[in-house]
Amino acid sequence: MSNLGRRGEVWFAEIKGKRRPVLIVSGHDVVVELDRVIANITSQQTRNKYDVVLEYWKEAGLDKPSVVRCSKINTIHYRELLFKIGNIHEHDLKRVMETIRNYFSY
Repeated sequence: MSNLGRRGEVWFAEIKGKRRPVLIVSGHDVVVELDRVIANITSQQTRNKYDVVLEYWKEAGLDKPSVVRCSKINTIHYRELLFKIGNIHEHDLKRVMETIRNYFSY
C-alpha cells in the first residue's frame, strides 16, 4: 500500500478532469486498498453549516482563503493525487473532522 496521502494533508488532485485542492480525511487504518477519502476544498463562499472556513489557509499552502466542503466527501485512487501542497493546522483539522462526524451522524 502506498504512503501517499495522510489525514490532514492538502493535495492537488485530478477531479473530473480538473486539478483541484483536496484534504485527505481518511486515516491510515481506514484506507481501503489504494483509495483515499477526501473532502473538497474551494475558495468560494460557504454554502451551509457543513462548510468549514480554514483559519490557517496560508499555513496549509493554499493561495486564497479557503473552505473545506465537509458535505462533499469522495474516494479517489491515490494515483489521482498529483502533488502535496501542505498540511492543515491541527485546529482546522479538528473542526473539519468534527463537522464530518456531525454530517454523517443521525
